[in-house]
Amino acid sequence: MRGDTPLWLDASIALLLFIGAATGGLSYWKRAAAAGQPFYYQNYFEPAVMIACGKGFVVARPQVPAMVPFLWRQVDRFSCDAIAADAPLGTDDMFQQGSWRYLMLAVGFTWRLFGVSWSALGPLFVVLLGATIASVYAVFRLGMGPVLALIGALVLSFSALHLKYFLVLRDYTKAPFTLVLIFLLGLLVTRRATWRAVLSISVAYGVVLGAGYGFRTDFMADVPPFFVTLFLFLDGGVLRNMRLKLAAAALCLATFMVSASPVLTSLDRSRPGCQWHVVVLGFANRFSGPLGVEPAPYDVNREYLDEFAYTTVTSYAARVHPGIGHIEYCEAGYGAATGAYLIDVIRRFPADAIVRACASVLRIVELPFAERPEGDEPGGDPAHEAGHGMGLALVVAAVLVAMAGNMRAGLFLLFFLLYFGGLPALQFDARHFFHFEFITWWAAGFLVQTAIDHVPRWMRQRSWQTAAASAARASVVLAGCFAVLMTSLWVARAYQQTAARSLLGSYLAAPRVEVESRPASGESEVPVRVSPHTDPETADFVAVDINGSQCGAHPTVAFRYADAARRAYSRVFHVERSGDPGLTHIFMPIYEGFGRIEFSDAPSGCVEGVYRVREPAPAAEASAGERRTLHRQFPAPCSVKFPAPCGVRSQHPAASGPTMTDWFIFAFIVFVIVLDDVLREMWLSFTATRDFVLERLRWIVLEKLQSLWRGGHR
Repeated sequence: MRGDTPLWLDASIALLLFIGAATGGLSYWKRAAAAGQPFYYQNYFEPAVMIACGKGFVVARPQVPAMVPFLWRQVDRFSCDAIAADAPLGTDDMFQQGSWRYLMLAVGFTWRLFGVSWSALGPLFVVLLGATIASVYAVFRLGMGPVLALIGALVLSFSALHLKYFLVLRDYTKAPFTLVLIFLLGLLVTRRATWRAVLSISVAYGVVLGAGYGFRTDFMADVPPFFVTLFLFLDGGVLRNMRLKLAAAALCLATFMVSASPVLTSLDRSRPGCQWHVVVLGFANRFSGPLGVEPAPYDVNREYLDEFAYTTVTSYAARVHPGIGHIEYCEAGYGAATGAYLIDVIRRFPADAIVRACASVLRIVELPFAERPEGDEPGGDPAHEAGHGMGLALVVAAVLVAMAGNMRAGLFLLFFLLYFGGLPALQFDARHFFHFEFITWWAAGFLVQTAIDHVPRWMRQRSWQTAAASAARASVVLAGCFAVLMTSLWVARAYQQTAARSLLGSYLAAPRVEVESRPASGESEVPVRVSPHTDPETADFVAVDINGSQCGAHPTVAFRYADAARRAYSRVFHVERSGDPGLTHIFMPIYEGFGRIEFSDAPSGCVEGVYRVREPAPAAEASAGERRTLHRQFPAPCSVKFPAPCGVRSQHPAASGPTMTDWFIFAFIVFVIVLDDVLREMWLSFTATRDFVLERLRWIVLEKLQSLWRGGHR
């Protein structure tokens, strides 16, 4: 905590913020609830009802008939008398509820106090809001005095983005826990590395992490930052205090296991295999626009749809491990298959992962200034969500100033920004990052506080030169970090380009059989028969060759499903018309229920052929000719679920902004310019030190000679 503010004053301000936020939040919640509460998976809250009715953390199978309309919000209240005394209760079929055990307990005990009613949850909501605002104040106090921290907390209290998700219980519960964990990380960096302080913080971190994990399993993402902060940014350096660091790490893990043990036990009785499922969903195309990245010519997971992700993952597992057998949704086997799929994706497309993370950081820092569209669906104009660069300028300036004052703290801020700012890229929806809006306001408050604390002193003492030297050194380090990031991205893109080209070559080289029917008119279709049902379901791989130079003005290729339950699996490609006679190859996996391929504005000669492709061979090296014409040969997007690319262009930020090369050149120029200033300062320091040493040596020699002279004349 900054300054000499008494602890009682900070505690009093935090308490007043809690009370004020809770009071105002209750009024806001009542007005919003009267208009209808948003959906936050209330249909899974049966264990909370059972807890409120004194039955414990259980569910009824079959479900209590009177409870169904209540869980689906068709009625506001439920009477515990509707649960028969001999109702079969148990924990065998809990699905998601096992991982929400503490959330169910919080809701259940609230209902026990105020009645089982959706309109009775107001007290729980306002407690969470008050805790969030008090935690925001604590985080702000890490970088500024109580006045600015109070202002920052009040600003967040009235944030439209914050208040929107305040009404969504399942998502809002992670806000106070996350902010407390961030505060503890800040204490770990700013406090002296004593055994008492570090171990106390470690215990607190483990307890809060375990409690948060009982509300949302997302909190597993908060485990790595603790260990990185502990071993790299603790006071004293990386190699010192190693025994203390190991003890703190063990203590944090132990307290986490204890505080989360009921949840970990419940996971065994529910379905623990969906931890990576949400990450697969995060690769859906709907998130590319909000992230500001251009769609790539391949899809890792095209649709934001549980069924589509399940089909993709299980089909992949069946190809990689023939004979694997049935994979139940969200069971342990599905979790293993999803993890293997994601590892394969990252191995093949590392540059995309880096770009998505960087794009997420650029979006997060602009949250206070972004114009977000109404509604819950991501999308809209990406330019409106990107802000105007003010947030990025504030955050970079704050990191630079922190580095100038304390390099260790500044590097921690950079790590914090990259990790927590990049984390939402896993599924870039505002419900996963609304609570990170404080980052930019914290940076602004930190800069103002630094100016208040240091500018008057610099003016009185005229110590601008020292401050400039510190800023120059910080600029070199920051520019170097940026250069390392850009170099990593360049290397990852080079690797991905080669790997994707090699894999694409295996697709082109794979044996194929032409489908008998061929379109012969401008508006036509080709029925395609899929293979018999298998478990896990295995996709048929279809290739369509298009000669864009022979097509109409707006040709399209549509893959349509006949099964109504799988209409969302359908896909339409808009083929770019080109004067180049080269072919565009569209690869598409088709699953059970597929009906036909439709062609629009495709006269004779436009469609070169429709083929059924056998399992592609292992990746092979591409020839120089393929390297030269690859983008020309495959200008249209394609969909592959192997996972593998249909093209080799990696994702990169959209719009007409500077390219990666431009940023790299800019970083190098800044690095050289700042390095020149630093070297000049170092040379001046060296010459001053040299002159001092020479003068001192001359004085010592003269004193010695004079002493010898006086001794010789006695």
